[in-house]
Amino acid sequence: MDEMKALLNAIIERLDVQNAHMEQMKIDIARLQGDVKQLKEDVSMLKEDVAGLKEDVAILKQDVAILKEDVTVLKKDVAELKRDVASLKEGQARQERILERLSVRSIEQEADIAELRRMR
Repeated sequence: MDEMKALLNAIIERLDVQNAHMEQMKIDIARLQGDVKQLKEDVSMLKEDVAGLKEDVAILKQDVAILKEDVTVLKKDVAELKRDVASLKEGQARQERILERLSVRSIEQEADIAELRRMR
């Protein structure tokens, strides 16, 4: 009988240990389920963020394309301005040569007039 009580107490003790392990496993499972739920929420938020980033990248690509077009137009305008400036410089140089000739003529004519006045 004592053996039976001892055996029964051992079985009850083992059952208590098993129950404690099962309770701990339930707690661990509940914690894991909470973690999985949080991970799912995080993944959902990440998916939303990625979708937003994709939209932003698409907009940036459009902006870059527009900027490239604008740069092309600006390059053409700069090339045209360079040609205009070169033409203006050429015209200015020509005008300076004309002014030099006119200055020389004016000085010569003044000298001629002064000589004619002296001769009178």
